[in-house]
Amino acid sequence: MPTEAKAEAVEELKQLMEDCSIAISTDYSGLNVSEISAFRTALRENGIQFKVVKNTLLRIAADQKEWPEIKELIDGPTGIVFGYGEEQVPAKVISDFIRDSGIDIEVKAALIGEQSLDPSQIKQLASLPGREALVSKLAGQLYGQLAGLVFTLNSPLVGTARVLNGPIAGLVTVLTGRIQQSAP
Repeated sequence: MPTEAKAEAVEELKQLMEDCSIAISTDYSGLNVSEISAFRTALRENGIQFKVVKNTLLRIAADQKEWPEIKELIDGPTGIVFGYGEEQVPAKVISDFIRDSGIDIEVKAALIGEQSLDPSQIKQLASLPGREALVSKLAGQLYGQLAGLVFTLNSPLVGTARVLNGPIAGLVTVLTGRIQQSAP
C-alpha cells in the first residue's frame, strides 16, 4: 500500500476513534464476502460502522490519537465495529445478528473510553435495555408514585366534602319539606 494511502487510512481511523462511543473488536476470519456484507448492512442500518483494519495502521492511529487502550483490541485478523451514541446498541446489533443469521462472528473485546470489556461483559451490555426503554420505565414508575400522592392528598378533601355534604343535604330536604307544607 503506498504511503499516501496508508496516511489516509490512519487519518480515517483517527476520525473514527474520535467520534465513536464504543469500539468492538471482531474476528472476521472464516467469513465469506456475502456474510461480511450482510454483517456490514446490519450494522449500517443502525448507524454503526465496521472497518477491517491493518493492525499496524490501527496501532499508529492509536498512538497519534493517544488512545493506547485500543491496541488491546488488535490480535490477528481484526474488524473493528465503531458505535456512536448509546454504547449497548452496537453490542445488541452484533448479538442479534449472530443469533438471527447463524453466522459465527467472534467478538474479542470492546472499549468504552478507557474501559476494556471482555466477551462476557459485551454480552451483558447487549442484554441491557436501551435508553428509551429505561426512560419509559422510569416515567411509568414516577407516574405511579405521583398518582398515589395525588390520591393521598385528595382523600381528606373528598372525605371533608362528604362530611359536609351530609348535613347540607339533610337541611335542603327539611327546608324543601317546610316549603311544601307552607304552600297553599
